[in-house]
Amino acid sequence: MKRWLAILGGLLILGVLIGWRLTQQQAKAAAEKRAGAAMRSAPALVETAVVKRQDIVKTVEAVANVEAPLSVDVMPKVTGRILYLGVREGDRVRAGQVLVRIDPTEVQAEVRQRQAALAQARSRLAEAAITRNAQGVGVASAVRQQQAALRTAQAQNRQARADFDAQIAAAEAAVSEAQGRIAAAEANIGEAEAAIASAEANVANARTEVSRQEALVREGASAQQVLDNARTTLKVREAALGEARQTRRAAVAARSSAQAQKRAAERQVQLARNKARAEVAASTATVAQAQATLESARANTAQAPAYTQNLAALQAAVEAAQADVRAAQARLADTMLRAPITGVVTQRALDTGAMASPGQSILSVQAIQQVWATVSIPEEVTRRIFQGQTASVTFDALPGQTFAGRIAQILPAADAQSRQFTVRVRVDNRNRRIRPGMFGRVTFTTEKANDALVAPLEAVKTDPTKPGAGTVTVVADGKAQTRPVQTGLDNGKVIVLRNGVTDGDQVIILSTRPVREGQAVRAGGADRRQGASAGSRDGNAPAREGSAR
Repeated sequence: MKRWLAILGGLLILGVLIGWRLTQQQAKAAAEKRAGAAMRSAPALVETAVVKRQDIVKTVEAVANVEAPLSVDVMPKVTGRILYLGVREGDRVRAGQVLVRIDPTEVQAEVRQRQAALAQARSRLAEAAITRNAQGVGVASAVRQQQAALRTAQAQNRQARADFDAQIAAAEAAVSEAQGRIAAAEANIGEAEAAIASAEANVANARTEVSRQEALVREGASAQQVLDNARTTLKVREAALGEARQTRRAAVAARSSAQAQKRAAERQVQLARNKARAEVAASTATVAQAQATLESARANTAQAPAYTQNLAALQAAVEAAQADVRAAQARLADTMLRAPITGVVTQRALDTGAMASPGQSILSVQAIQQVWATVSIPEEVTRRIFQGQTASVTFDALPGQTFAGRIAQILPAADAQSRQFTVRVRVDNRNRRIRPGMFGRVTFTTEKANDALVAPLEAVKTDPTKPGAGTVTVVADGKAQTRPVQTGLDNGKVIVLRNGVTDGDQVIILSTRPVREGQAVRAGGADRRQGASAGSRDGNAPAREGSAR
């Protein structure tokens, strides 16, 4: 009995404990439920930024290598020892300035030798000219006389051909005039036939009217005066028909006359052709006869060609000797090397006393009044830049200095391996602080939006499937409102909003928990009223699309 009581007591105590535990858990769950409800009903803590207007710029930076627009190697054309070399690396030179002198002794000797050969050739030519036979004078006179006769015959022949063309043109003009009269007559015939057709129709109408009036008079339905008027009208219209037929006969006669005149003019054309051909043939025969006489006169000068050829050969020898002298003098001038451009000496390969050879560089001169900052740009960036566009250039060797440049060239073809385009930016370098080979960076402006509404990037939620579309959550009257927006240019910190918001709107950029539409919110801490600037004091911070390397 006591055993059962102990068991019942233990069970009772266990039940009490279980009941107490359940009561505690229910109370805890109720407290948690009340706390969750209180939390959900409490305003969400958020951080906001103000939508504002500002300029936004997007840029791209590329690594640049400085090059000289003009780089020329000074190389000799003759072999010799260097007697003078008065410049070194870094020296400035002007175009035309003497830089190098090569020993001219050998070239001067060559010039004197060529001049002696020229004098000898001139002497031989003068001697041959003095010994010419006086008989050649008379023969030449006869030849000139026959040449004059030939020119006269040729002039007559040209005149005959010109007369031929004039006669044919006049005769063909008469044919064209007769053709014009034929066309006019045919037009008159057409007009007369149209008038005849109209007159016949009028006569037919008048006859019908007379018949109708006669019937009406017989029936007593019309007066005799009306019938008489109708008969008069018929006679008038029959007379008009006769006049139209007479006009047509006159037009046909005029056409026949014009056709006869055309046939006569065509016969005149043929006669003019025959006559002109005969005159041209006669003048051509005269030319042929004059040419034959001239050839006969020339045949009598058997010695003249030999003299002429001999003199021509001697004259050619003189001209060849003159060319040799000019070539030697040019080689002598080549012993003095001048600066081809205005610039700076960047390399000196030889010294005074060294032997110079053709094709061997002695000095290198580069024009660095302006330099090129050469960069490689991806294809998608080249579509947003243009020749003449300004760019900013910095150099690692010149920290803290920014130089203004302008795009001078955009090569039309990309590199076959890198698939990038070469762009050259011209930079002023009158103070010569920039040197070829320096390492620098060029910044291009690729996009720009002026006075645009912008918000921080973290305030905008975008949909990858809908480019240019997104949403922002705006705080209005202490509650969250989700608005669709159209996005535009961004610089990595702020983004352009084209609609959905206005200047001064507060957009949520950070919240302690997800914010629902219409939920009460409370801004925690200071609003980012300069947040749209994303760290830029003037709100005009450039973005970098990337660095092209």
